[in-house]
Amino acid sequence: QEFDGSTVSHCSTLQLSRLFFVLGHVAIKLLVYTESISSAVRRGNANKSLKRQESVARSHGTKEDETLEKEDTLEAELGIAAEVEADNERKVAEISEKEIVGRGLIGIFAPMLVRVVGNDDGQFGSMILMQSATLALCKFMCISVSFCDKHLPLLFTTLLKAKAEDTTLRANTVVALGDLAFRFPNEFEPYTPRLYACLRDPSTKVRRHALMVLTHLIMNDMIKVKGQVCEIALCLNDVDARIQDLSRLLFHELSKRSNNPVYNLLPDIISQLSEMGVSREEFRGIVGFMLGLIKKERQIEMLVEKLCHRIPKCKSIPQKADMAFCLSQLKMSEKSIKCLLDQFRLYKDALFDSDVMKHFKVIVARAKKFAKPEMKEIIDEWETKLDEQGNAGIEDNQAGERAKQAKTKSAKRKKSRGSRRKPAKSLSIQSSNASVQSELDESNEFEFDDKENLS
Repeated sequence: QEFDGSTVSHCSTLQLSRLFFVLGHVAIKLLVYTESISSAVRRGNANKSLKRQESVARSHGTKEDETLEKEDTLEAELGIAAEVEADNERKVAEISEKEIVGRGLIGIFAPMLVRVVGNDDGQFGSMILMQSATLALCKFMCISVSFCDKHLPLLFTTLLKAKAEDTTLRANTVVALGDLAFRFPNEFEPYTPRLYACLRDPSTKVRRHALMVLTHLIMNDMIKVKGQVCEIALCLNDVDARIQDLSRLLFHELSKRSNNPVYNLLPDIISQLSEMGVSREEFRGIVGFMLGLIKKERQIEMLVEKLCHRIPKCKSIPQKADMAFCLSQLKMSEKSIKCLLDQFRLYKDALFDSDVMKHFKVIVARAKKFAKPEMKEIIDEWETKLDEQGNAGIEDNQAGERAKQAKTKSAKRKKSRGSRRKPAKSLSIQSSNASVQSELDESNEFEFDDKENLS
């Protein structure tokens, strides 16, 4: 509505974009101001408590000292100070939750902002308008937890429907999602896989922003490191060098932690990469780097056992070859070699494959270099078992191929015989029909002769 009272049914896209920018900026400034007031109150309470302690120290041994000590003891027992501080925190949270984007002046524009960002009827096609509106919506969501929880689906839908050429909108939204995850981690947690999905965006800029946001959240323990970290592992082979370096840095920092999340996630990452159809070169480059981060001997032993148990569960021979490659990349100790010997039954059926056998031969050759004399005998015996099982597996595989070929040939032969018999069958039907017709003709002639005799 104009100042003269007339109404306007439309406005400039640029003007609406500026309005949304102002709304988002003012909302964030109000939040900062509210939190600064809360901090000032806390500092005032702390200074008041400090002055009280100084006065107690100056009047030590007097009646005033005894009175102050009794007051402090009574307040501590009743928890008055803690209750006052908690009450101040509740008031600040209520202002942020209900006043700024709720009952306040800025909250009046929230429905219009949601409508523009949703763009259900496709009326708002300007890239600048959508960028400004989405950014303002993200700022509103950073203020109120209920507003954030309500409009998170809309934000991810907007991110998904964004134009391919509008990389600025997607990059800004990804950064804003990081702020939302940091401010409201519980509400954001169900949407974490969607944030990981941004690592597959065709834009290098969006992928870089997504990786930086995830690195920040993971290193600050704001999101849990789960199986989705496989998406970050794929960034090790990204076309952009900065993305590769950042993903390497993240895994290096994770491996330095006491619990080493890389070790806990490696079996699942290896299985997922093997099932995702990643090329052999990319798979082995990623896994080779990550296995090099495992240094502790006990972790290597446990990893050997886990990988051996995953080999029978593989659905194809190339997947089993990938598991054998992973075993060959580990720095084996004597205990690890003994573990491989004990688990021989789990991988013996895959030894007919030349790629699988090659990786086990690499393990044998490497083990012989550091093995003690008594250990070398065990390794030689293991190598003999590998060769015997491999040769037997090759013979069985060849026999199976021959049987399959013979079965295919017999099926073709039966099919060809069946096709030859069909014309003969139709010929016999035709001959039988002809004989039946001739018999009918003879009977008709016989009846005609009898009629002539009667006449």
